[in-house]
Amino acid sequence: MHKKFLKSILFTIIILFFILGTFRTYMVSGNSDVPTFVSGDKLIINRSAFDLTLPFSNLKVFKLGKPERGDMVLCQVREKDQKYYWLKRIIGLPGDTIELKQNKIYINRIPLKYEFLSKENFNLVKENSNGEFFARETGLGLQHNISFSNKNGLLANYGPIIVKENHYFVLGDNRDNSMDSRLFGMVHRNRIYGKYIIVLSRINS
Repeated sequence: MHKKFLKSILFTIIILFFILGTFRTYMVSGNSDVPTFVSGDKLIINRSAFDLTLPFSNLKVFKLGKPERGDMVLCQVREKDQKYYWLKRIIGLPGDTIELKQNKIYINRIPLKYEFLSKENFNLVKENSNGEFFARETGLGLQHNISFSNKNGLLANYGPIIVKENHYFVLGDNRDNSMDSRLFGMVHRNRIYGKYIIVLSRINS
């Protein structure tokens, strides 16, 4: 009876260890994903969404699934940025042809659809980094809100490029104020470390 009790306790500790190591909190820094997230938001990230990952580490044991278009993922973009993680949305899958024309996305030459939204509905603090316009971006599995300003800005036009094998093309939802694949290139599958699940607390609520 005593041994069974100890085994149960040990099993519970192991399960809790993996749960706590898998579902991690993440605080957003910066406004590259406005209006989806703002700086200071606390999120829950599933670190084992795509790979079984050892708790509190980046060591992947084996693959569980593939990132999908529209997923907001936690990733690292360069080898030298080992301590830094980025939250970016997957737009292009391996083999896709991606192009941006005046802040409108074309995937395999198919344009996404855009519905303009009222900024007042988002109850956001006014900042220069927020886009002038808000819109709903939909199509080919994508359905999320974005912000942008200048149709002919530095990042408004890009490509076309073909996404390499085992790589993903990622963008921030704040299109004119985001460091993403338009600047640092595509993200390798091995540098994706989790998927956004839910907002735990919102700074402006």
